[in-house]
Amino acid sequence: MNLLTINSFNCSAQASGGVNQTTVALTTYFTQQCGIHCYLGFFENIAPHYEPLPLFEGRIMLNRHLDEQAFENFLRTNKIDIVQVNFLKKHNLKTLPQIYRIAHQCGAKVIYAFHMCPGFQIHTYGSWERMCYGWKYRDNALAETKKWLLTRTQCLWKGIARRALQSKYRIPYESCDKLVVLSQYYFPTYLYYAGVPHSDKMAAIGNSLRFTDYVSEKDIATKEKTVIVVARFDEDTKRISLAMKAWRQIEADSQFNEWKLQLVGDGRDRRFYEFLVRKWQLKRVEFTGQQNPQEYYRKASIFLMTSTAEGWGMVMTEAQQMGVPVVAMDSFGSLHDIITDGVNGRIVPNNDLYAFTSAMKELMGDSLIRLSMARNAVEGSKCFEISHVLQKWSQVFDELKKCKA
Repeated sequence: MNLLTINSFNCSAQASGGVNQTTVALTTYFTQQCGIHCYLGFFENIAPHYEPLPLFEGRIMLNRHLDEQAFENFLRTNKIDIVQVNFLKKHNLKTLPQIYRIAHQCGAKVIYAFHMCPGFQIHTYGSWERMCYGWKYRDNALAETKKWLLTRTQCLWKGIARRALQSKYRIPYESCDKLVVLSQYYFPTYLYYAGVPHSDKMAAIGNSLRFTDYVSEKDIATKEKTVIVVARFDEDTKRISLAMKAWRQIEADSQFNEWKLQLVGDGRDRRFYEFLVRKWQLKRVEFTGQQNPQEYYRKASIFLMTSTAEGWGMVMTEAQQMGVPVVAMDSFGSLHDIITDGVNGRIVPNNDLYAFTSAMKELMGDSLIRLSMARNAVEGSKCFEISHVLQKWSQVFDELKKCKA
Protein backbone atom coordinates (compact mmCIF):
# COMPACT_ATOMS: atom_id res chain seq x y z
CA MET A 1 0.00 0.00 0.00
CA ASN A 2 1.13 3.55 -0.74
CA LEU A 3 0.20 6.29 1.76
CA LEU A 4 0.49 10.05 1.33
CA THR A 5 0.40 11.99 4.62
CA ILE A 6 -0.33 15.71 4.32
CA ASN A 7 0.74 17.98 7.20
CA SER A 8 0.73 21.73 7.64
CA PHE A 9 4.51 21.59 8.08
CA ASN A 10 7.41 19.57 6.75
CA CYS A 11 8.18 16.57 8.93
CA SER A 12 11.48 15.83 10.66
CA ALA A 13 12.66 13.70 13.56
CA GLN A 14 14.20 16.83 15.12
CA ALA A 15 11.11 19.05 14.99
CA SER A 16 8.74 19.39 17.95
CA GLY A 17 4.95 19.44 17.96
CA GLY A 18 2.43 16.70 18.63
CA VAL A 19 1.39 16.21 14.98
CA ASN A 20 5.02 15.99 13.86
CA GLN A 21 5.95 13.51 16.59
CA THR A 22 2.90 11.37 15.87
CA THR A 23 3.67 11.40 12.13
CA VAL A 24 7.27 10.36 12.78
CA ALA A 25 6.24 7.50 15.09
CA LEU A 26 3.50 6.17 12.82
CA THR A 27 5.57 6.48 9.64
CA THR A 28 8.39 4.54 11.29
CA TYR A 29 6.05 1.68 12.17
CA PHE A 30 4.09 1.80 8.91
CA THR A 31 7.29 1.34 6.92
CA GLN A 32 9.13 -1.06 9.21
CA GLN A 33 6.25 -3.21 10.50
CA CYS A 34 3.61 -3.04 7.76
CA GLY A 35 5.65 -2.57 4.60
CA ILE A 36 3.68 0.57 3.69
CA HIS A 37 5.33 2.98 1.27
CA CYS A 38 5.00 6.45 2.82
CA TYR A 39 5.04 9.85 1.12
CA LEU A 40 4.68 13.35 2.56
CA GLY A 41 2.86 16.49 1.48
CA PHE A 42 3.24 19.75 3.39
CA PHE A 43 2.29 23.43 3.12
CA GLU A 44 5.17 25.11 4.99
CA ASN A 45 8.84 24.28 5.43
CA ILE A 46 9.39 26.11 8.71
CA ALA A 47 12.63 24.36 9.61
CA PRO A 48 14.58 23.69 6.41
CA HIS A 49 17.77 23.09 8.42
CA TYR A 50 16.26 19.97 10.00
CA GLU A 51 17.21 16.69 8.40
CA PRO A 52 14.28 15.31 6.34
CA LEU A 53 12.86 12.05 7.59
CA PRO A 54 14.37 9.40 5.26
CA LEU A 55 11.40 7.05 5.67
CA PHE A 56 9.37 9.12 3.21
CA GLU A 57 9.95 7.90 -0.35
CA GLY A 58 8.84 11.20 -1.85
CA ARG A 59 7.63 14.67 -0.90
CA ILE A 60 5.44 17.33 -2.45
CA MET A 61 5.14 20.92 -1.26
CA LEU A 62 1.63 22.35 -1.49
CA ASN A 63 0.13 25.79 -1.00
CA ARG A 64 -3.29 27.31 -0.50
CA HIS A 65 -3.61 27.76 -4.27
CA LEU A 66 -3.35 24.06 -4.99
CA ASP A 67 -1.66 23.15 -8.27
CA GLU A 68 -4.16 20.47 -9.18
CA GLN A 69 -2.19 19.06 -12.10
CA ALA A 70 1.02 18.70 -10.08
CA PHE A 71 -0.91 17.07 -7.24
CA GLU A 72 -2.65 14.64 -9.59
CA ASN A 73 0.66 13.75 -11.24
CA PHE A 74 2.19 13.02 -7.82
CA LEU A 75 -0.68 10.72 -6.86
CA ARG A 76 -0.61 8.83 -10.15
CA THR A 77 3.18 8.57 -10.41
CA ASN A 78 3.49 7.16 -6.88
CA LYS A 79 0.29 5.07 -7.14
CA ILE A 80 -1.11 6.51 -3.90
CA ASP A 81 -3.86 4.38 -2.35
CA ILE A 82 -4.73 6.54 0.67
CA VAL A 83 -4.27 10.25 1.34
CA GLN A 84 -4.21 11.04 5.07
CA VAL A 85 -4.64 14.73 5.82
CA ASN A 86 -3.69 15.81 9.33
CA PHE A 87 -5.30 18.83 10.97
CA LEU A 88 -4.82 21.89 8.75
CA LYS A 89 -4.72 25.59 9.51
CA LYS A 90 -7.64 27.78 8.39
CA HIS A 91 -5.91 29.19 5.30
CA ASN A 92 -5.06 25.70 4.00
CA LEU A 93 -8.41 24.13 4.85
CA LYS A 94 -10.03 25.32 1.60
CA THR A 95 -7.78 22.97 -0.38
CA LEU A 96 -9.49 19.92 1.15
CA PRO A 97 -12.35 19.68 -1.38
CA GLN A 98 -9.78 19.81 -4.19
CA ILE A 99 -7.61 17.18 -2.53
CA TYR A 100 -10.66 14.95 -2.04
CA ARG A 101 -11.86 15.34 -5.62
CA ILE A 102 -8.46 14.73 -7.21
CA ALA A 103 -7.73 11.76 -4.91
CA HIS A 104 -10.98 10.11 -6.00
CA GLN A 105 -10.17 10.78 -9.64
CA CYS A 106 -6.93 8.87 -9.05
CA GLY A 107 -8.64 6.02 -7.22
CA ALA A 108 -7.38 7.00 -3.75
CA LYS A 109 -9.35 7.28 -0.50
CA VAL A 110 -9.02 10.22 1.90
CA ILE A 111 -8.67 10.25 5.68
CA TYR A 112 -8.89 13.47 7.69
CA ALA A 113 -7.24 13.17 11.11
CA PHE A 114 -8.43 15.79 13.60
CA HIS A 115 -5.76 15.92 16.32
CA MET A 116 -7.46 18.48 18.55
CA CYS A 117 -10.36 18.65 20.99
CA PRO A 118 -13.45 19.68 18.96
CA GLY A 119 -14.34 23.25 19.89
CA PHE A 120 -10.85 24.00 21.17
CA GLN A 121 -11.07 27.44 19.54
CA ILE A 122 -13.52 28.67 22.18
CA HIS A 123 -11.92 26.99 25.20
CA THR A 124 -10.10 30.10 26.33
CA TYR A 125 -9.52 30.97 29.97
CA GLY A 126 -9.01 34.31 31.61
CA SER A 127 -8.47 34.63 35.35
CA TRP A 128 -8.93 37.63 37.61
CA GLU A 129 -5.40 37.18 38.94
CA ARG A 130 -3.86 37.16 35.45
CA MET A 131 -5.83 40.23 34.41
CA CYS A 132 -4.77 42.18 37.52
CA TYR A 133 -1.17 41.11 37.00
CA GLY A 134 -1.37 42.32 33.40
CA TRP A 135 -2.50 45.80 34.42
CA LYS A 136 -0.03 46.06 37.29
CA TYR A 137 3.02 45.01 35.25
CA ARG A 138 1.83 46.13 31.79
CA ASP A 139 1.86 42.58 30.49
CA ASN A 140 -0.83 42.08 27.81
CA ALA A 141 -3.37 43.84 30.01
CA LEU A 142 -6.00 44.44 27.31
CA ALA A 143 -5.73 40.89 25.95
CA GLU A 144 -6.03 39.40 29.44
CA THR A 145 -9.03 41.60 30.21
CA LYS A 146 -10.71 40.38 27.02
CA LYS A 147 -10.02 36.73 27.99
CA TRP A 148 -11.47 37.31 31.45
CA LEU A 149 -14.62 38.90 30.03
CA LEU A 150 -15.03 36.11 27.47
CA THR A 151 -14.65 33.50 30.22
CA ARG A 152 -17.25 35.21 32.39
CA THR A 153 -19.76 35.57 29.54
CA GLN A 154 -19.17 32.28 27.73
CA CYS A 155 -22.78 31.14 28.08
CA LEU A 156 -23.88 34.19 26.06
CA TRP A 157 -21.67 33.75 22.98
CA LYS A 158 -20.94 30.02 22.81
CA GLY A 159 -23.79 29.32 20.37
CA ILE A 160 -22.74 32.18 18.09
CA ALA A 161 -19.16 30.90 18.09
CA ARG A 162 -20.35 27.43 17.16
CA ARG A 163 -22.06 28.76 14.03
CA ALA A 164 -18.97 30.81 13.14
CA LEU A 165 -16.79 27.71 13.41
CA GLN A 166 -19.08 25.37 11.50
CA SER A 167 -17.25 25.52 8.18
CA LYS A 168 -13.96 24.50 9.85
CA TYR A 169 -15.62 21.24 10.88
CA ARG A 170 -18.03 20.75 7.97
CA ILE A 171 -15.40 21.11 5.21
CA PRO A 172 -13.19 18.27 6.55
CA TYR A 173 -16.26 16.13 7.23
CA GLU A 174 -17.52 16.50 3.67
CA SER A 175 -14.04 16.11 2.13
CA CYS A 176 -13.00 12.70 3.43
CA ASP A 177 -13.98 9.05 3.38
CA LYS A 178 -13.03 8.53 7.03
CA LEU A 179 -12.73 11.14 9.76
CA VAL A 180 -10.43 10.10 12.61
CA VAL A 181 -10.58 11.83 15.99
CA LEU A 182 -8.57 11.07 19.12
CA SER A 183 -11.42 9.68 21.20
CA GLN A 184 -14.89 8.21 20.76
CA TYR A 185 -16.02 10.83 23.28
CA TYR A 186 -15.35 13.44 20.59
CA PHE A 187 -17.85 11.96 18.10
CA PRO A 188 -20.92 13.94 19.29
CA THR A 189 -18.89 17.09 19.88
CA TYR A 190 -17.37 17.10 16.40
CA LEU A 191 -20.73 16.42 14.79
CA TYR A 192 -22.27 19.23 16.86
CA TYR A 193 -19.75 21.74 15.54
CA ALA A 194 -20.06 20.41 12.00
CA GLY A 195 -23.85 20.63 12.14
CA VAL A 196 -24.25 16.95 11.26
CA PRO A 197 -26.84 14.84 13.16
CA HIS A 198 -25.05 11.48 12.95
CA SER A 199 -22.32 9.70 11.04
CA ASP A 200 -20.80 6.30 10.41
CA LYS A 201 -17.63 7.66 8.81
CA MET A 202 -15.88 8.45 12.12
CA ALA A 203 -13.20 6.44 13.92
CA ALA A 204 -11.30 7.02 17.17
CA ILE A 205 -7.55 6.50 17.46
CA GLY A 206 -5.57 7.99 20.35
CA ASN A 207 -1.89 8.86 20.42
CA SER A 208 0.77 6.33 21.33
CA LEU A 209 3.19 6.39 24.24
CA ARG A 210 6.38 8.37 23.78
CA PHE A 211 8.71 6.50 26.15
CA THR A 212 9.89 2.95 25.54
CA ASP A 213 10.26 1.85 29.17
CA TYR A 214 8.09 1.64 32.29
CA VAL A 215 8.90 2.17 35.94
CA SER A 216 9.51 -0.90 38.08
CA GLU A 217 7.82 -1.89 41.31
CA LYS A 218 10.93 -0.65 43.12
CA ASP A 219 10.65 2.75 41.41
CA ILE A 220 7.04 3.04 42.55
CA ALA A 221 7.91 2.10 46.12
CA THR A 222 10.69 4.71 46.34
CA LYS A 223 8.90 7.69 44.81
CA GLU A 224 9.30 11.08 46.43
CA LYS A 225 6.57 13.20 47.99
CA THR A 226 6.37 15.38 44.92
CA VAL A 227 3.37 16.70 43.01
CA ILE A 228 4.20 17.61 39.42
CA VAL A 229 2.86 19.73 36.58
CA VAL A 230 4.40 19.35 33.11
CA ALA A 231 3.11 21.95 30.68
CA ARG A 232 3.75 24.94 28.49
CA PHE A 233 3.39 28.00 30.73
CA ASP A 234 0.38 29.43 28.94
CA GLU A 235 -2.40 30.43 31.34
CA ASP A 236 -5.29 30.70 28.89
CA THR A 237 -4.89 27.04 27.80
CA LYS A 238 -3.14 25.28 30.71
CA ARG A 239 -4.64 27.16 33.70
CA ILE A 240 -1.67 26.37 35.92
CA SER A 241 -2.88 29.04 38.36
CA LEU A 242 -5.68 26.62 39.34
CA ALA A 243 -3.10 24.00 40.31
CA MET A 244 -1.26 26.65 42.30
CA LYS A 245 -4.49 27.71 44.06
CA ALA A 246 -5.00 24.09 45.08
CA TRP A 247 -1.40 23.91 46.21
CA ARG A 248 -1.98 27.01 48.36
CA GLN A 249 -4.53 24.97 50.32
CA ILE A 250 -2.07 22.09 50.60
CA GLU A 251 0.63 24.30 52.11
CA ALA A 252 -1.91 25.59 54.64
CA ASP A 253 -2.41 22.02 55.91
CA SER A 254 0.44 20.97 58.22
CA GLN A 255 -0.02 17.23 57.58
CA PHE A 256 1.43 17.73 54.08
CA ASN A 257 4.57 19.64 55.09
CA GLU A 258 6.86 17.03 53.50
CA TRP A 259 5.35 17.48 50.03
CA LYS A 260 6.52 19.85 47.31
CA LEU A 261 5.19 21.05 43.96
CA GLN A 262 7.36 20.99 40.81
CA LEU A 263 6.41 23.03 37.74
CA VAL A 264 8.28 21.56 34.77
CA GLY A 265 8.23 23.72 31.66
CA ASP A 266 8.49 27.30 30.53
CA GLY A 267 6.57 29.87 28.55
CA ARG A 268 5.20 33.36 28.39
CA ASP A 269 3.42 33.22 31.76
CA ARG A 270 6.34 32.03 33.90
CA ARG A 271 6.75 35.47 35.50
CA PHE A 272 3.06 35.47 36.37
CA TYR A 273 3.39 32.12 38.15
CA GLU A 274 6.49 33.32 39.98
CA PHE A 275 4.46 36.38 41.00
CA LEU A 276 1.74 34.13 42.47
CA VAL A 277 4.36 32.23 44.47
CA ARG A 278 5.48 35.53 46.03
CA LYS A 279 1.96 36.90 46.48
CA TRP A 280 0.64 33.76 48.16
CA GLN A 281 3.95 33.19 50.03
CA LEU A 282 4.27 29.63 48.78
CA LYS A 283 7.33 27.92 50.24
CA ARG A 284 7.48 24.56 48.48
CA VAL A 285 7.13 25.34 44.78
CA GLU A 286 10.03 24.65 42.41
CA PHE A 287 10.40 25.90 38.83
CA THR A 288 12.64 23.51 36.89
CA GLY A 289 12.56 25.26 33.51
CA GLN A 290 12.25 23.40 30.21
CA GLN A 291 13.45 19.83 30.79
CA ASN A 292 13.12 16.31 29.50
CA PRO A 293 10.34 15.35 31.93
CA GLN A 294 10.94 11.60 32.12
CA GLU A 295 13.14 11.63 35.23
CA TYR A 296 10.79 14.08 36.93
CA TYR A 297 7.89 11.70 36.28
CA ARG A 298 9.97 8.83 37.60
CA LYS A 299 10.36 10.52 41.00
CA ALA A 300 6.95 12.18 41.31
CA SER A 301 3.93 10.69 43.08
CA ILE A 302 1.02 12.76 41.69
CA PHE A 303 0.45 14.59 38.40
CA LEU A 304 -1.94 17.54 38.01
CA MET A 305 -3.92 18.35 34.85
CA THR A 306 -5.90 21.61 34.73
CA SER A 307 -5.97 22.43 30.97
CA THR A 308 -9.00 24.15 29.45
CA ALA A 309 -8.90 21.49 26.73
CA GLU A 310 -6.50 18.95 25.25
CA GLY A 311 -6.77 16.81 22.16
CA TRP A 312 -5.19 13.85 23.91
CA GLY A 313 -3.01 15.04 26.78
CA MET A 314 0.15 13.04 26.09
CA VAL A 315 1.70 14.28 29.33
CA MET A 316 -0.91 12.22 31.18
CA THR A 317 -0.03 8.96 29.46
CA GLU A 318 3.66 9.78 29.93
CA ALA A 319 3.04 10.30 33.65
CA GLN A 320 1.08 7.06 33.94
CA GLN A 321 3.81 5.17 32.12
CA MET A 322 6.15 6.37 34.86
CA GLY A 323 3.74 5.31 37.63
CA VAL A 324 2.25 8.72 38.40
CA PRO A 325 -1.54 8.79 39.01
CA VAL A 326 -3.24 11.88 37.57
CA VAL A 327 -5.66 14.26 39.27
CA ALA A 328 -7.50 16.03 36.45
CA MET A 329 -10.35 18.45 35.86
CA ASP A 330 -12.98 17.03 33.52
CA SER A 331 -12.48 19.52 30.67
CA PHE A 332 -12.02 17.30 27.59
CA GLY A 333 -13.42 13.99 26.39
CA SER A 334 -10.29 11.90 25.81
CA LEU A 335 -9.53 12.21 29.52
CA HIS A 336 -11.95 9.32 30.04
CA ASP A 337 -9.95 7.07 27.69
CA ILE A 338 -6.86 7.66 29.81
CA ILE A 339 -8.17 7.82 33.40
CA THR A 340 -10.63 5.54 35.16
CA ASP A 341 -11.67 7.53 38.21
CA GLY A 342 -10.58 5.91 41.44
CA VAL A 343 -8.54 3.24 39.65
CA ASN A 344 -5.50 4.91 38.06
CA GLY A 345 -6.24 8.52 38.95
CA ARG A 346 -9.00 10.96 39.85
CA ILE A 347 -11.34 12.97 37.64
CA VAL A 348 -13.15 15.89 39.27
CA PRO A 349 -15.74 18.28 37.81
CA ASN A 350 -14.27 21.04 35.68
CA ASN A 351 -13.49 24.24 37.62
CA ASP A 352 -14.32 22.56 40.96
CA LEU A 353 -11.27 23.63 42.94
CA TYR A 354 -12.58 22.17 46.21
CA ALA A 355 -13.00 18.70 44.66
CA PHE A 356 -9.61 19.02 42.96
CA THR A 357 -7.85 19.86 46.24
CA SER A 358 -9.72 17.11 48.07
CA ALA A 359 -8.60 14.53 45.49
CA MET A 360 -5.01 15.69 45.91
CA LYS A 361 -5.26 15.34 49.69
CA GLU A 362 -6.78 11.88 49.36
CA LEU A 363 -3.79 10.62 47.35
CA MET A 364 -1.20 12.48 49.39
CA GLY A 365 -2.63 11.28 52.67
CA ASP A 366 -3.08 7.59 51.84
CA SER A 367 0.01 5.80 50.55
CA LEU A 368 -1.88 2.53 49.93
CA ILE A 369 -4.36 4.22 47.56
CA ARG A 370 -1.58 6.18 45.90
CA LEU A 371 0.63 3.16 45.31
CA SER A 372 -2.30 1.08 44.05
CA MET A 373 -3.20 3.81 41.56
CA ALA A 374 0.44 4.09 40.51
CA ARG A 375 0.58 0.38 39.65
CA ASN A 376 -2.74 0.59 37.82
CA ALA A 377 -1.50 3.64 35.92
CA VAL A 378 1.49 1.71 34.57
CA GLU A 379 -0.61 -1.25 33.51
CA GLY A 380 -3.34 0.92 32.02
CA SER A 381 -0.87 2.92 29.94
CA LYS A 382 0.23 -0.21 28.07
CA CYS A 383 -2.93 -0.14 25.95
CA PHE A 384 -1.47 2.99 24.30
CA GLU A 385 1.67 1.25 23.07
CA ILE A 386 2.44 1.97 19.44
CA SER A 387 1.55 -1.58 18.39
CA HIS A 388 -2.04 -1.15 19.63
CA VAL A 389 -2.38 2.26 17.98
CA LEU A 390 -0.92 0.85 14.76
CA GLN A 391 -3.49 -1.94 14.78
CA LYS A 392 -6.33 0.61 14.84
CA TRP A 393 -4.82 2.50 11.90
CA SER A 394 -4.44 -0.75 10.00
CA GLN A 395 -8.13 -1.50 10.53
CA VAL A 396 -9.05 1.90 9.07
CA PHE A 397 -6.77 1.32 6.06
CA ASP A 398 -8.20 -2.15 5.48
CA GLU A 399 -11.77 -0.81 5.64
CA LEU A 400 -10.99 1.87 3.03
CA LYS A 401 -9.22 -0.61 0.78
CA LYS A 402 -12.30 -2.88 0.84
CA CYS A 403 -14.47 0.08 -0.14
CA LYS A 404 -12.05 0.84 -2.96
CA ALA A 405 -12.23 -2.72 -4.21
